[in-house]
Amino acid sequence: MADLITPPAPDTPDHAEQNHPLHPQAVPPTPEQRRELRTRLRAYVDAFQLIPPVPRARLLSLTTDFLAKHDIPEQWRDWCAVTVSNAIWEKAIRRIPRERRLLLLPFCLRDRDSCSATFDDLGLLCNDCGRCLIPAWQKQAEQLGMAPLVAESSSRVAAWVEAGEIEAVIGVSCLDALGKAFPSLNRHAVPGYGIPLNRDGCKNTNFDHDELLYALALPEENPISTPPLGELKSHIETLFQDDSLRHHFAIAEHNDLSQFQAAAIGALSKHGKHYRPLLTTLVYLALTESSEIPAWVDRIAIAVECFHKASLIHDDIEDDDDYRYGEETIHYQLGVPIAINVGDYLLGEGYRLLASNQLPASQRAELVAAAAEGHCQLSIGQAREFELHHDQPSLDTVINTFRLKTAPAFHVAFLLGAIAAGKADDHREILLHLSNALGVAYQLLDDLEDDNPASLVTLLSQTNSVSQPEAAATVLNLYRDYRNQAFNAIDQVNNMQLKILLARVTENILPEK
Repeated sequence: MADLITPPAPDTPDHAEQNHPLHPQAVPPTPEQRRELRTRLRAYVDAFQLIPPVPRARLLSLTTDFLAKHDIPEQWRDWCAVTVSNAIWEKAIRRIPRERRLLLLPFCLRDRDSCSATFDDLGLLCNDCGRCLIPAWQKQAEQLGMAPLVAESSSRVAAWVEAGEIEAVIGVSCLDALGKAFPSLNRHAVPGYGIPLNRDGCKNTNFDHDELLYALALPEENPISTPPLGELKSHIETLFQDDSLRHHFAIAEHNDLSQFQAAAIGALSKHGKHYRPLLTTLVYLALTESSEIPAWVDRIAIAVECFHKASLIHDDIEDDDDYRYGEETIHYQLGVPIAINVGDYLLGEGYRLLASNQLPASQRAELVAAAAEGHCQLSIGQAREFELHHDQPSLDTVINTFRLKTAPAFHVAFLLGAIAAGKADDHREILLHLSNALGVAYQLLDDLEDDNPASLVTLLSQTNSVSQPEAAATVLNLYRDYRNQAFNAIDQVNNMQLKILLARVTENILPEK
């Protein structure tokens, strides 16, 4: 162990060949030390059988425990944390086709004094002049089927990941940059493998070539072809275009009901982010590891949105709200009787779609039963909310009402996707925990962003005799707590693809604040 942690003498070859000192506080100073540490860290992490993504707090806890157990210098913590993260994400990277992996190299690998390369809005355009190793690494990546990029900023990478062009990033950078970039990748559940530079400064630096070779050569093992999130979002948006909905709806046959038809279809197509049908489809694809969305799964996704939008129409009537999404509500435009009928129609349409003979016969009853259970739970939540209008509710009562009122729609979305995949029993409990936390956090976020006199912010301000900003701060802390609970639930998921996609979409639904 002494050989691992004892710094080399100043005249050792490793130091003598360098024109710049190694980072004195962060990087183990010799290649031998770094290789041995990586080997020990990988073995240490492998013993836990972790499924990525792993929360940052867990990653740092693992690093701290390793340092303590192996008497590793504290100044190497950040370097060890990068290696722990690499070991956790490695199994995910192996399942991603190489053509969807990106090699990201920094500018500082070039010979700055003699480099003749030009730059565009993406990064460096290498002339392959032979004065540095950048072109050799680019060719190595390309021969393996990967895209290389030499750039200082990874902002474009995020857009490529969102579009599905890139699904994993192998990056060489200084520890400081890795410390900023890779937590963001982890937060968005993007598999990342970081190779730290061995020196401070941005001139003629170096890194461990054997580690980059290892990362580039990670083989493809049962590669997953699930559509990327950006592509999935586009599919869902297309599904809720007017023409698509008319194709699925029974109402399309009744041309004499143009006003009613427009209201029913418009309720689904005009507004909203369609999170719930997105979640249904996402769960199905993740659990089946499928690259195609069957037409019958589309019908389930539409049914999920029918239930959700029907509840909003009825909620607007019950609360006598004149506006939603910045536009007049249906009952305000057309009257309460028509609005009630539109909501009822959407409920019936949802059940009709789930009971359709186009769905697998073995799953129809379970799909309908799960939707009906969620419908009942949501109605109980609405009833509880009416009771609160006549009382001075406690904070716990309000939170429980949020759970009853908002969580069921998310739970139905998750559960119907799992039922469609034939794997509901394996994930039922975790999806319930996630739905509860997600539903409460989503409602808290809505109350924070919506200037509504009936919001929890206003209620806390009045009941506790505090200012609006103080009440908003309390709600913000609650939001952060339930957001953490949602990600803690995701951390318990034992299916890697499902865990990655749930983490990615939950980050979109519940942004960090």
